Amino acid sequence: MSNIYLTAFNNLVINFNDELIITFPDENDFKVYKRGIEMLNSANAKKICQLFKNYSHFYRNNIINKDETFFLTTNYNDVLDSVDKKEGVENIINKLKISWSELSATNKEKIWEYLNSLIKLSDMVN
Repeated sequence: MSNIYLTAFNNLVINFNDELIITFPDENDFKVYKRGIEMLNSANAKKICQLFKNYSHFYRNNIINKDETFFLTTNYNDVLDSVDKKEGVENIINKLKISWSELSATNKEKIWEYLNSLIKLSDMVN
């Protein structure tokens, strides 16, 4: 049963990235991340979920509560190591933070929905 949730999780990550590509058409990094996500998914389907769990558990309650101020004011250095910075995790977070104030309420809500759904699905994956 866990494989069903893992597949759903990975598909949702790809869909989320696709939404980011649509929302930020001039941001080429999201297109690059999509290829990276797809390659990682092919090589090790569990890795994306493991990475998400590693980061999201620190901020789980803030995400669930859709705490916008927390999202904007946190620098995340307590969970990012030099490897993460090289792999672009910090870059993704910063791109969203910078653009957050320009997003419509609908787009913000979509992002919160994706993040909350990813948390729920990751909880179901062993």
